[in-house]
Formats: sequence, C-alpha cells, structure tokens
Amino acid sequence: MDSKLQNLPTPNIINLTECRDRKYWTEEQWMQRGVKSIRVHSYDRYEEGVSIPFIGEQDIIDQTTKGVTSSHLLTIKWWLENTDEEYGLFFEDDVDYSTIDHWNFTLEEYIARCSLWDWGCLHLCNVFEYPYDYRNEYIPMVPRKRMPWDHGLQAYALTREYATKIVDYYFGHDSSKIHYRMPLGSPITTENNVMHGFGLVITFPLFNHNVTDFRSKNIYYYNEQASSAFYSYEFLKDWWTNKGSLLSLEEIFDDERETNKIYEELK
Repeated sequence: MDSKLQNLPTPNIINLTECRDRKYWTEEQWMQRGVKSIRVHSYDRYEEGVSIPFIGEQDIIDQTTKGVTSSHLLTIKWWLENTDEEYGLFFEDDVDYSTIDHWNFTLEEYIARCSLWDWGCLHLCNVFEYPYDYRNEYIPMVPRKRMPWDHGLQAYALTREYATKIVDYYFGHDSSKIHYRMPLGSPITTENNVMHGFGLVITFPLFNHNVTDFRSKNIYYYNEQASSAFYSYEFLKDWWTNKGSLLSLEEIFDDERETNKIYEELK
C-alpha cells in the first residue's frame, strides 16, 4: 500500500454529474493508494434559472465559467460548514496522480514543511499560462508565492481561516446567491476567485493535470484542451520523472536550485 497519501483530511473531489467515468476513475486512483474514503461532490451542468444565481457586475459575470466557479465555491462552503478539519483538500476529477510515484516524501510531510510559513492556500497543480519549451525549464520549480499566471484548480488545500474569507466574500449573509466579483482587482479567472487576495498562497505542482485520458468539459474548451494544458502536462511529467524523483523534501524547498529564474520567494 502506498503510504504517501496517509494521515490526511478526507479529500473533496469536485465532479460533473454527467462525467461518471471521471468519478469512478478518481475513486480508483485513491483506492490504489490506500485511501478508501473520499468525498465526491457531484454537480449538474450549470443552468440559468436552475443553478445557484450569480449577482454583481454583469460584464464580469459574463466572463466567468459559472459551472466551474460555483462548484468550487459551493464545495468549499460545504466543507467549512460540515467538517472540523484543520485544513481541507480539494481535487477536480481530472488530476494525474502518477507524479506521486516520484515523490521522496509524503503529502503530510510536504504540508508540514509549508507550515514554516503562515499559508492559507497550497496550490498543488499548475497549468502555466504561456507556451514554452519544457526542456529549457521556463517555470521555476520550487515552492514559491503564487502569481496570477499560475493557473489550474485541479488540486489545492485551504485552511479554515482562508476558506472562511472566501465564503464570507462570495456568499455574505445570503447563501442562496454568489455575490460575484474579483478579489483585489485580480484578472478574471476561476483560479483567482479562490487563490488571490485572501492570504498567502504557496504554489508547487505536486500533481499533474490529466490531459491524456480526459478532455475539458469547460464551456470554452468542450471536449478539447487549452494548448497551455498540454505544455504544462509535458513539462511536469518530464520534470518529475527526470529531476523531481532525485530530490528529497528539503531539496525541493531549496530555492538555490532556481537562482536563474525570476519568482517571488517565500520569506
């Protein structure tokens, strides 16, 4: 039995009801790694007049993917109101878990190491915005402060304090609606709804995005994938296989490895 996912809070899996294949596949991935209990939060495809409404500036609302945004916000809200876990783990149903085979540490140990900083969110899977040659390692592969171009909500962790700020911001005193706006004027992306403006977000891609078995159900890329998703997948697959697999946990956090890159260090 793989012990790298032991001693963790119960994972919350965000799933589109029509995607039963993803639900069963995800359950099997966790089961294979010794985790028998996960919470699957399944949502019907967003439908105006049926799903939870968005209120706020219409031009901003029109630019968001309501199904993705609402499913994440509602899952965070459910977790906050129905558990007493110190932090929550959240995964979409298209995570590539094969990177785990290359870790020389456990997820519990990684999270404990991050506790040297007062983190609110751990961004655990990246889709990078710009195309790049992954052989030249455009991306700084070291735990660091998240930037707006660090995309992807495939996997993340939230503290209760951080989750409370999210729920208060979007639901306020009326939980029947999502009061939609971007925190601190951030660019309009679902990632920034969750991972911008509420506290320290540490980003490092422990997991990858499964673009080989599944295609996007996002209304903008239905049954396709953004080119950046493929670039990121190839980069992370190559890095974990050939470099990350050689590093200890302390070496993962050693920012001296990436002195030639530009990024915001953890202090």
